[in-house]
Amino acid sequence: MQNSIQYLAFNDFKSIPIIDLKEDEYYLFQYSGDGNPDQDILKYYLEFLPPKMKQEVLKYRKLDDKYNCLFGKLMICMGSYMLGYNSFDFEKIIKDNYGKPYMSESNFNFNISHSGNTVVCVFSKQEIGIDIEEINEIDYSLFDNVFSSRELAEINNEGLDKFYELWTKKESVIKAIGKGMSIPLTEIEIDRGYTTYEDDIWYIKSFKIDNKYCSITTKCDVIKAREKHILF
Repeated sequence: MQNSIQYLAFNDFKSIPIIDLKEDEYYLFQYSGDGNPDQDILKYYLEFLPPKMKQEVLKYRKLDDKYNCLFGKLMICMGSYMLGYNSFDFEKIIKDNYGKPYMSESNFNFNISHSGNTVVCVFSKQEIGIDIEEINEIDYSLFDNVFSSRELAEINNEGLDKFYELWTKKESVIKAIGKGMSIPLTEIEIDRGYTTYEDDIWYIKSFKIDNKYCSITTKCDVIKAREKHILF
């Protein structure tokens, strides 16, 4: 998988050339905060959102969660503009019957995830899902109804990293399929870098971002990654 990284400032993205999104690539937008969220910064960036979306952000009690929700929405705005949608309108972001967000009148898919101080948003012409989880100590036995016996054996043998690798893979798969938690995670069994669900093959790429595991799922076996690190 090829990879290229670029750093972009939110207040300058309209000066950046339009992205020509190919069928065999995705763009990963990533923001990682410094762990010290500021109410004034939150207030400033909230003004970019329409009232309804402001309320979606403010419903969270923790400041970190407000930050993550806000910057995820701004990444959609930023990515959409860079993909050629100069007349971007937040009202075009809607959800399907399973709650998966998409943008009407567009030819791309996107998906968002966040954990800790990191937000990720991925754009692709393929159906795509992403999940990121901060690595913390956890009792594996509480999840024996989520993993197959083979997966549990791998986790018990390899430890915490393997747990989060498999967990994020499963989550990214059900997000790519678009049916969310209506699909029991036990129905998604990971075999190395892919899984099969209802005769469809889904390919999964996993990697670490600081102390977090991240997985991305698409239907494309070989896909180029283009990373954009966002500065707010």
